[in-house]
Amino acid sequence: MQEGSPLFDETTRALAAVVKMALEIGSKKIIIDARSSGLVNYYNYVVRHAELLPSIGFDGSFRSAIVGLPEQVDVMDFIVSVGRNRGWTVRRFVDMEEATRWLAGPA
Repeated sequence: MQEGSPLFDETTRALAAVVKMALEIGSKKIIIDARSSGLVNYYNYVVRHAELLPSIGFDGSFRSAIVGLPEQVDVMDFIVSVGRNRGWTVRRFVDMEEATRWLAGPA
């Protein structure tokens, strides 16, 4: 979990580490906890990250959940929209347990 307003390079490193770890343990399920992150400026990063993710091993075979606060729903919806436009399975949640159940369920 990254607190405050994330910088592009920091967020890119964090995403790369998450994807790398998932691949190392043989998982294709990722959960991102953004509840302590200031996502207000993240709109600028979403498309850039979407362009970079395939180069670090992320593809449509992953299932991803992003968990945020109710006031972050708009930016999380944008993240979901960008991901789905690329054929990725991604959903947003405001409840960590619900996100975990979704990831644990069938694809």
